[in-house]
Amino acid sequence: MQENKSLLKTIEEKKRDRFIEDLIAEVENDFELRRNQRINLERKWQLNMNFLAGNQYCKINGRGEIDEEDTGYFWQNQQTFNHIAPLIETRLAKFSKLRPTLKVRPKTDNDKDVEGATVAEKLIEQAFSDCKIEQIVKKVTVWSETCGSGFYKILWNNDGGENLGTVDGKDVYEGGIKVLPVSPFEIFPDSLYNQEISDCDSIIHARAVPVKEIKEKYGVDVLGGEIGVFNLVANGGSVLNQNQNQATIQNSAIVIEKYQRPSKEFPNGRLITVTSGKLLYYGELPYLNGKDKTRTFPFIKQDSVTSAGNFFGTSIVERLIPIQRSYNAVKNRKHEFLNRLSMGILTVEDGSIDVDDLQTDGLSPGKVLVYRQGSKAPEIMNETTVPLDFAEEESKLINEFVTISGVSDVSSSSTNASLSSGSALQLLIEQDNERLLMSAENVRNCYVEIAKQIVRLYAQFTSGLRTVKYYDAFNKTRIGYANSESVRSDSVYIKDDSDFLYTEAQKKELIYKLLESGILLDENGEIKPLIKSKVLNLMGYAELDYTNGICRLQQEKAQMENEKLRVSELSVEEIDDDNIHLGEHTKYVLSEYAELDEKTKERYFEHIKQHKQKINNQETKEN
Repeated sequence: MQENKSLLKTIEEKKRDRFIEDLIAEVENDFELRRNQRINLERKWQLNMNFLAGNQYCKINGRGEIDEEDTGYFWQNQQTFNHIAPLIETRLAKFSKLRPTLKVRPKTDNDKDVEGATVAEKLIEQAFSDCKIEQIVKKVTVWSETCGSGFYKILWNNDGGENLGTVDGKDVYEGGIKVLPVSPFEIFPDSLYNQEISDCDSIIHARAVPVKEIKEKYGVDVLGGEIGVFNLVANGGSVLNQNQNQATIQNSAIVIEKYQRPSKEFPNGRLITVTSGKLLYYGELPYLNGKDKTRTFPFIKQDSVTSAGNFFGTSIVERLIPIQRSYNAVKNRKHEFLNRLSMGILTVEDGSIDVDDLQTDGLSPGKVLVYRQGSKAPEIMNETTVPLDFAEEESKLINEFVTISGVSDVSSSSTNASLSSGSALQLLIEQDNERLLMSAENVRNCYVEIAKQIVRLYAQFTSGLRTVKYYDAFNKTRIGYANSESVRSDSVYIKDDSDFLYTEAQKKELIYKLLESGILLDENGEIKPLIKSKVLNLMGYAELDYTNGICRLQQEKAQMENEKLRVSELSVEEIDDDNIHLGEHTKYVLSEYAELDEKTKERYFEHIKQHKQKINNQETKEN
């Protein structure tokens, strides 16, 4: 009997080992197939990176490798005049201004749902702050602008958040969100023609990881090697041809994570992680990060320019490369022409002078040319001036740079220097913004998608109460509390208009117009202290308003009184600014009117009445 059990156990172990071997082989073969299908696309990305870095005399040769271009003659100039880098830097600077204000719509008008939507907003704010989301977005935007697409990976970090204590000698944390920037070189969809991540049935995330990190995370020993950073192949061929070896990571291995969407065979999807012929993880997709608590991929794609019918987007660098090649050629030929004009080209009769001496020293100032008596004296070939064709072609290429990149310097452009009309300049600025608007919207949409996945992960992993830190209207730190039930809505939207469309100068100009129109003035034609404080703050001169601190303190005191009036009566004090308190109390009562009982309302009404009476008494004294 014991022998039968032992035999059955052996059979089961063999079946399991066979299953694991087949699984590893399937993932590795799939990864190799996808990598080979994408090799031409990767070479384009690498060419873009070369041109952006200033290595602009390279090309993709017939073998599909990055190769360096040689000069036709030894005397030809081969200088680089990099216009791509500043244009991309300007685009990145414009996109870095995008900081959308995100709001969450409650599922219903139920009080708990409304409160839960507010809590979700605070959780998003805290997660963005903890993850330094602006820095993450900048890194992904660099990838999308260079290669066409960049990716975000949203994970749950069990070691994040507040420390809850120690269990069995190990620290326990409440958990938190982790957002990682991911290079397009690491993402392999099941088809290059699935335009969106949602269209894919599976996605592979392959990256080079130090063997030490693999041991710490998975408890598996792996032999390390030299891994190419960009093509993810050990000892790969030339990638960045800048007279140096390809960047590599030492003592590392390629970790392949294959994410499979839920299906009939696997209702919760699958995540398979392998490396160097070993299985690191096998299980269902870990996160309920899809709509209606479904499991999906933890990735978000950001395109520079969406390419119809293609998974990866198109980079502006790719469009600028032909113009950059032409521009370099024009500038170099122009400089060669100038060299001929300045140095001169001599015609000499054979045997009339010492040619070797002339080639060594050239035509230095004051040089005496001695030629054989009876022979023809050396002459400089007649040259006129640089042809106008060079200047015209150079100007046309500059305009093409502007047209394709969507970036122009209105203040310094020779084309726009003669424009004196403010409306004409404003029109040019708006045209520039419109060219960049689609790329900017892709960035803004990623903020929304990241926020949605953050809310869903909090709803999945929050157990009990967790603290939520946020900043109030006065930039003071506040503490709230959330649980999994309070985070029910993931309907995230952008509240404000695009900051991208309005510069700081435009915002200030709008405030000036509002002041001039009188909209911000009260019935006495004066600007109220609170409005004045906000105006100065928006214009960046908050330090000039000496009343700002007092107004803020008055608002805080009025808000504290709002909470106290819920349970007891409260009298008006001499130090109260009645106008500020009256506005805060009235706003609070109107916002909470449906929840207040009659006795509580009476307390608020009495308190408001006292403020009004005090204001009337003051006006009577002044009159």
